[in-house]
Amino acid sequence: GLGDVYKRQLLPSRMLIIYSIIISAIVGYAIYYAFTEGNTLIRIVVIIATLLIVLPVLRMPVSINEDNDTIRIKLIVGEKVFLKKEHTITHIKTKSLFSVRLFATSVFLYWGYFWTKSIGTFYALCVDNTNLIMLTNKNDGSKIVIDSPFV
Repeated sequence: GLGDVYKRQLLPSRMLIIYSIIISAIVGYAIYYAFTEGNTLIRIVVIIATLLIVLPVLRMPVSINEDNDTIRIKLIVGEKVFLKKEHTITHIKTKSLFSVRLFATSVFLYWGYFWTKSIGTFYALCVDNTNLIMLTNKNDGSKIVIDSPFV
């Protein structure tokens, strides 16, 4: 009824976790190598690469709330709020959504710009590729894919 609030805790999909652990192990080895064998340039490159991988994790969605007017995504740092009246909401039923990365990361989360033949270019901020919705902005047609607030 009115005033209902849906809230869902979010956890990365198993595939994303496995992929992220492998990437983290490679990064860990690169740091170890850089500081035992590498020169200053190698160390700087490795530190920059590490930050580019680690910092996006701070944008990871941890929960999603939905009420009558808004959908709110709580991130590890910060929050994103979408007004329902400004968006068309579509459920997405495809697992291969994140195959073409335009400018994106998928370590612990799907974040950034992706492309698919069916949707075109879209922005993603989500952790689980099995239960997603797409918000299409009614003004400019921009698309963002997020975790669905509904289980």
